[in-house]
Amino acid sequence: MAETTRRMRNFVAALATVVAAGYIAYDLRWQQFIRDVESEAASRLEVAAASVFGPTEKFSYLPELLAGHPLIIATLRRPQDPEQRAMANRYLEGVNSSARSAVIYILDRDGLVVASSNWRDPESFVGRNYAFRPYHQDAMKNGKAVFYGVGTTTLLPGYFVAHTVRAGNRVLGVAVVKADLTTLDETWRGHGDDIVVSDENGIVFLSTRQEWKYRPLRPLESAAVEEIRRTRQYGTMLKPPLPIRTLREVRPDETLVAIAGEDKQDARFLLRSQPVDASGWTLNVLLPLAEAEARALRTAVIVSGALGCLLMALASLYQARLRAAEREKSRHALEQAHAALEQKHIELQRVSDDLRVASITDPLTGAYNRRFFFESAPKLVSAANRHHFPLSIVTIDVDHFKRINDMHGHPVGDKVLQELTAVCKESLRESDVFCRLGGEEFVMALPSTDAAAAENVAERLRIKLSRHPVDIKGAPYEITVSCGVSQYLEGEPGIDQVLRRADDALYAAKNAGRNRVAVR
Repeated sequence: MAETTRRMRNFVAALATVVAAGYIAYDLRWQQFIRDVESEAASRLEVAAASVFGPTEKFSYLPELLAGHPLIIATLRRPQDPEQRAMANRYLEGVNSSARSAVIYILDRDGLVVASSNWRDPESFVGRNYAFRPYHQDAMKNGKAVFYGVGTTTLLPGYFVAHTVRAGNRVLGVAVVKADLTTLDETWRGHGDDIVVSDENGIVFLSTRQEWKYRPLRPLESAAVEEIRRTRQYGTMLKPPLPIRTLREVRPDETLVAIAGEDKQDARFLLRSQPVDASGWTLNVLLPLAEAEARALRTAVIVSGALGCLLMALASLYQARLRAAEREKSRHALEQAHAALEQKHIELQRVSDDLRVASITDPLTGAYNRRFFFESAPKLVSAANRHHFPLSIVTIDVDHFKRINDMHGHPVGDKVLQELTAVCKESLRESDVFCRLGGEEFVMALPSTDAAAAENVAERLRIKLSRHPVDIKGAPYEITVSCGVSQYLEGEPGIDQVLRRADDALYAAKNAGRNRVAVR
């Protein structure tokens, strides 16, 4: 009876040890995931913030330029003159086409549209009154204004930038430019996480998930509801609040949340938030926790299993020493336990290696991913500063990639990205770093290469790609790319500034007609 009790106590103690080890392994693996995703979330927020401000900053100067144009001033002085209004319509149409904005229009002091770039369209703004819109009211009061909302005429979302038109000290009206943001959030998809942008009332207006759009992150106050209704900011698109619950606050800008889906099942996320300067907007990135929880659970199972095997082996050895008659049987059991433990170790190492490769590799193209680029960048910058050799960055973007997807489907678009990756890898040195940043955008880091040499590399790559058509349904399809080149300046704190310059150069190359290389 005493021996049975002792064995039971030993069993309970061993089981408690295994459970405790599994819990500790789970918690450590979970904490490691939190640390890993914090830097990834910060990087995603930075890139997303830049893309949010891209379209808005692009047109921020335009209303003020239009407000000072003599033709616009003359039209607002003589709004009843048909010839004057016709000239203004044609002028705004040309400016809108060149600037690639959604629409440009001029309102008088009372909010009536006098001239508009879409004057030829059936849904022309000419003759419509938008005095109820905040951008007209705020511009008349403060001289300029910005506003996000759904168009009351087009029903398309956009970012409105407005500036008053003056003749001396007299206010004649307001010039308005609308930037189209309908496809901005589509560029954020495909990263395994979700990004949403919410306004000052917590209403989501940009999202990688269509079903989250125009849903508040929290219940709206009655005053906010009335203001939205009065200004028609979201038209008839406003939906009930998103079913989101806070599980735990990790830090002030990070929270664990659960969001109920259409199947009423909760999906858990790490929510990282960041205010968008001077806009009242908040940029949020939500990283799913399901995979992290599964990895932590696998780690706990492996550790518990390994510890359990070890304890079983020790128990077998102990029994073997007590029972000489069963020594051979115990020795065999011990060998089996050790073999199982070694196999577990090998499997654990293989899983760890596979996870590392998967975490730094883009699954579609086989190129390194964004995470690997931003992990490698500090080492490249450090080496460039330490050895005083040049370092250049080349950003690459497939021209008209959205058109390829729209015309031929996403499988063809995927094939284009895979062909581009293969051609780029053939052209690079072993020391070069080639990564997919996301979507159709790639980046190359070229150590020991100045801007001129990097421009030559990009030009050779551009020519090679243009001569490397992709087979689409048995027919060759020529693809072209635009490239931006910039050289790291010794002493710069990191790769962000040179990457931003390369992106600016890429943007310049596209504005100049695409299929070319630009250097900044």
